[in-house]
Amino acid sequence: MSKEEKNAKLEKEALEQLDTFFDDKLSMMMATVSEEGEPFCSYTPYVEDEDHNYYIYISGSVPHSANMSANGKVSIMMIEDESKCEHIYARKRFYAQATAEAFSPNDERTEAINELFAKKFDSKVKYFFKMPDFRIYKITPKDGNLVLGFGAAYKVGGDRKSMGLKSVGHNANNGGHK
Repeated sequence: MSKEEKNAKLEKEALEQLDTFFDDKLSMMMATVSEEGEPFCSYTPYVEDEDHNYYIYISGSVPHSANMSANGKVSIMMIEDESKCEHIYARKRFYAQATAEAFSPNDERTEAINELFAKKFDSKVKYFFKMPDFRIYKITPKDGNLVLGFGAAYKVGGDRKSMGLKSVGHNANNGGHK
């Protein structure tokens, strides 16, 4: 098998793993920066639409809300459960820079997003729908990275399909980083 054929096979397998990676993920890690340059990191439950945009419900009183409203930027990560990983340093993860758009209180998309939340989380989230300080944010990933283990890191298009997968990062067989 040629190097190109091997890379194509690895990329195909990685794309298949990417398709199922998000199936058991209920929350994402997110990091934002204030206007003063202060970082803030937390997590939040999310839902995903058919175009691979993510939606979150957060309170207007948390720093993320002010930070995203000020600059429209967020860094996101979904990561494999520690208790299920083969090696703590090689947890499978997807991370990306993203844009953040706050919904207005009467946004016409709200009902459809509420339905996605209800479907994914049952009745656990319905009380958020009526809380006046909670807002929906649409998180649109730009190009990201998928790490499937040592020597298996890939660039991923924002829609998780359009760019395909390109091997990047670590290469254990060649002694470290590329």
